[in-house]
Amino acid sequence: MEEILNVKKQLKISMPIATENFINILMTLVDTLVIATLGTNELGAIGAMAVVLNIMQMSIEAINVSNMALLAKSQGEKNQKQVKLLTGNAVMITILIAMAMIFVVYGIRPIFPSLFQVDKVCITYMTIRLIGFLQSSIVTILTGHQRTIGKQGNIMVIRIIAVIGNLLLDLLVVTLHYGVAGVAWVTVGIDTILSMYLMIKSKSTVTYQFQKSITKEIFQLFKWNCVERMVSKIDEFVFNILVSRIGSLEYAVHVILIQIADVSQAFVQGFSNGISISIGIETGYQNKERMKMAKQVIRKVINIFSVIVPVMVTTIAIVIAHLFLKQHELLVIFYSVLPLLVMGQYAEMSGTYYYGILRGMREFKFLAKRNFMTSIIKIVVATTLSYTMLGIIGVWIAYAVYCLVQKWVSKYKYKILEKGEI
Repeated sequence: MEEILNVKKQLKISMPIATENFINILMTLVDTLVIATLGTNELGAIGAMAVVLNIMQMSIEAINVSNMALLAKSQGEKNQKQVKLLTGNAVMITILIAMAMIFVVYGIRPIFPSLFQVDKVCITYMTIRLIGFLQSSIVTILTGHQRTIGKQGNIMVIRIIAVIGNLLLDLLVVTLHYGVAGVAWVTVGIDTILSMYLMIKSKSTVTYQFQKSITKEIFQLFKWNCVERMVSKIDEFVFNILVSRIGSLEYAVHVILIQIADVSQAFVQGFSNGISISIGIETGYQNKERMKMAKQVIRKVINIFSVIVPVMVTTIAIVIAHLFLKQHELLVIFYSVLPLLVMGQYAEMSGTYYYGILRGMREFKFLAKRNFMTSIIKIVVATTLSYTMLGIIGVWIAYAVYCLVQKWVSKYKYKILEKGEI
């Protein structure tokens, strides 16, 4: 019998994925912070485009999570042939979806300046970033594959080097007056190198052979997983439009805060993916006692990180604010909203116990419906409060409400499923 899940083993699964997710999106935050040194116009423009890129990335992440859920189950069943075919088909699906999104976003990019009320430099940034989107998408899928099969090797070290390189090169191109375009090209170059490395590394563990049944299986999970993730980013899109119309100072603060929230969320989602892998593997064993023990271990881990994550978010946010938001007015706005960000992050991390287990049990349809419902609540509350004297505070109240409702709804669904297992 395979080793029973324990805290150390769960951390060994979740932490590398969470850290890698954190590092991955950190590249976008690095771009944003470096560009902040150029001025508030550039900061607003790139912040808006980061939201669009995140929406695009969510569809790729949906394929990744769907693939990892199926990989984990096949790993539990010791079906290595299926493991290879799953990722091969996932990569092929990813290429098709990535190309479709690139063409769509390229076509609509001229409307972004007026839509977000930002500088036209956003078009230049987006055009260049689209050139590297396919490579970035492949990196997402192959990294998830390596993590799930336990052959990550030195990927983590390479990603850390990539982020440090991205920061140094960003600073260099800005110093050399290449501006926004230079920053975008640096990110594209790094994504291209990473995709080439991972394709070579994964050559022996991935089979690129179209299988209709496997593709159908991936799409079955993908369609709901995609809705779940896309809806949560579309409401962020609306968030940006609302705050951009409140004022330029508010929007500058919002761009920084939403990027910090995205980085933290990437870590939390990575942690959740690790939980989903463990639950998926336990599902393959079809042993109720093992599953019960696995859930107890996951609960212990989540209780610890429900304290660590909000503290880290608060610390990082304050440091970034004092480094890049020099004006007193910006700091006043920042501190008025910070408690709401932290409250939302606590709800997100503590709710990960339910999110990770539900994904591991492939309850993607429920999660999609949950996100659709909570996103409507978030948009309605944010829109209503943004037109009151609360302004940006009202928008972020909606964010905190959204995170809390998501946790409560997921907990309710989990309790129902748990009763059905007894």
